[in-house]
Amino acid sequence: MSRRLFASGAARLRERRGSAERLRGLSLSPIKDVELQASRLPGVVSLAQGIPSFDTPEPIKRFVAAKMAEGACARYSVSPGLPVLREAIAESLRREGMSYDPDGEILVTVGSIEAIAATLLATIDPGDEVLVVSPTYASYLPAIRLAGGVPRFVPLNEDANFDLDPDAIADAAGRRTRAILLCNPNNPTGTVFSRAQTLRMLAVAEQHDLLVITDEVYKDFVYGEQGIFSAAMHPAARERVVRVCSFSKAYGMTGWRVGFVHGTAERITDILTVHDALVTCAPVASQYAALAALESGDEFIDEFRAEFRRRRDHVIERLDALPHVFDYQKPNASYFVFPRVKDTVRWARDSRRLAAALLEQARVALVPGVAFGPTGEAHLRFCYARPAADIDTAFDRLDDYFAGRPARTAVQMPAGPAPDDVRVASPLRRAGIAALRRLARWRLARQRPRVVAITGSQGKTVMKRALQALLARRWQVRANPLSYNTGVGLPLAVLGVELQTRRPLRLAGGLARALWSALGDRRAVDVMVLELGVRQAGDMRAHLEIVQPDVVVVTPLASGYRDDHEALEVLRDEIATLCHAAAARGAAVLLCGDDPLLDALAAETPGAVRVALDEVTSDAAGTALHLDGSRWPVRHDTVGASSRCALAVTARVGRLLGMSDAEIAAFLAAE
Repeated sequence: MSRRLFASGAARLRERRGSAERLRGLSLSPIKDVELQASRLPGVVSLAQGIPSFDTPEPIKRFVAAKMAEGACARYSVSPGLPVLREAIAESLRREGMSYDPDGEILVTVGSIEAIAATLLATIDPGDEVLVVSPTYASYLPAIRLAGGVPRFVPLNEDANFDLDPDAIADAAGRRTRAILLCNPNNPTGTVFSRAQTLRMLAVAEQHDLLVITDEVYKDFVYGEQGIFSAAMHPAARERVVRVCSFSKAYGMTGWRVGFVHGTAERITDILTVHDALVTCAPVASQYAALAALESGDEFIDEFRAEFRRRRDHVIERLDALPHVFDYQKPNASYFVFPRVKDTVRWARDSRRLAAALLEQARVALVPGVAFGPTGEAHLRFCYARPAADIDTAFDRLDDYFAGRPARTAVQMPAGPAPDDVRVASPLRRAGIAALRRLARWRLARQRPRVVAITGSQGKTVMKRALQALLARRWQVRANPLSYNTGVGLPLAVLGVELQTRRPLRLAGGLARALWSALGDRRAVDVMVLELGVRQAGDMRAHLEIVQPDVVVVTPLASGYRDDHEALEVLRDEIATLCHAAAARGAAVLLCGDDPLLDALAAETPGAVRVALDEVTSDAAGTALHLDGSRWPVRHDTVGASSRCALAVTARVGRLLGMSDAEIAAFLAAE
């Protein structure tokens, strides 16, 4: 009898195991999944998980050891956290321009993710929507779903270095929307959201009565004189902002699992109720570590920040050497960079497959961009918190992989389908491309904008962004900074249309949008900054059938071409075609960088101007552009050869198009 009862009870238990609906659709974090896969392969270098390479500073460890020896860590603290720690947090917040009561508006948590989960559990009901910017930290999604919420992605503005897009937030907010969750500085992009867009976002939150949950765990790693503007710093938004911080990143304390959250007393009381039910209190030893960090850790933050900035600068230099593979936005904070994979790369639009190939064949672990939201697709996340030697090893292997050289630790991969770009174009596709080119020529003839054409290899995206930032101070500018303009790309850039060109089945819809752009879009464009990309011989003549540039800019040739003499020769001949055609029409030609091939091309191109990298210098007096015997102060965060070349060229192009020296100097002096 008892055996039958036991069997019956076990069966009922098995039936109930699937009853937790909130667990459905949850899986291991894609970041942790990459690390798990990497652990199964020998010799992998990982730039995946965001773990700082630094140990917890010794003064923090000594302080905790003394507290443990006193017996101070053996018992629970009160649920909100040690009073002395909350007072120290309140003091640090006052120094940042925020005033919060340590006795009711600050709660010490088990890291930032517990703070976020507890806030969501205390705020939303099953079925409520939470807006999540995309791309953003992958672990937010399971926290929302565990609370019964429905995450809804809102794209960031990639062309503005992934800044907030308040209009998109307003469009996404609906009847069931209760909150917006964002990371500032952003993971994975390294963006610091601008003050202007943050204030606009708060106005949208006020209009739709949304709680703003701002996760600011990377606030201490901002590279530049202008720090972060937190939504919590705006007094009018105090009632609807919950700010989450952590000690993990800034002090090398990821294993201690301690953070805090602050907000109004009413909200913190609700969050405390959930926190107490989940964990009772944060580990007391970790709370004492946090106290020591606040009291003696600032010098270590400064050291860590300086080292991360050096690593960021080096990563940018390595990315500059792979311009045929990546476009990138310069990260202004955190320790991540989130480059976009160019469409000419195999599996560019399938970041999971590309990341898997890099792991298996190159033994480099990176996180696929789609893990951070739908607009993260076609990107990869690199973490440069890892040791500098690991970063160099990883990029050496990436250089080999993308150059087609044998992997150092090769693993046989199943054969995949051929890259899309080698397929034979269908008659419909050919006809569609021909129509796009005719539309682009018609648009240029109708509007007659001045055209700045950029070609070359290294730093074209950086150049486009710098030119757009300067020229937009006076004119309406179209720059399409992320486009790689070959074939279909150039007419689309002229028309201002985005099209999934690698998916022919969608070409008809794209043609309709292009036609509407050409015929119905009456917005004036004064200047177009266009990239003239090269894949094969004849590309430049095809480009010149569409556009006749007023200014030609040739960026340096990346070292990656040195091992492919045939590709280098094609690129050189195509650049020469453009330069000679431009010079014959009286257009200006600027060649940037210290490169023998470009030196020779400058010598044979009438009127061509060589732009040397050493025209932008950095010393104790600061960064400056030296032009025509004058020293122009530069406040921009200038990193790597591409940034220096971009500033020197941008100043010259501004002059060529009619901007005054005062306008250009004001641009250079602005942060």
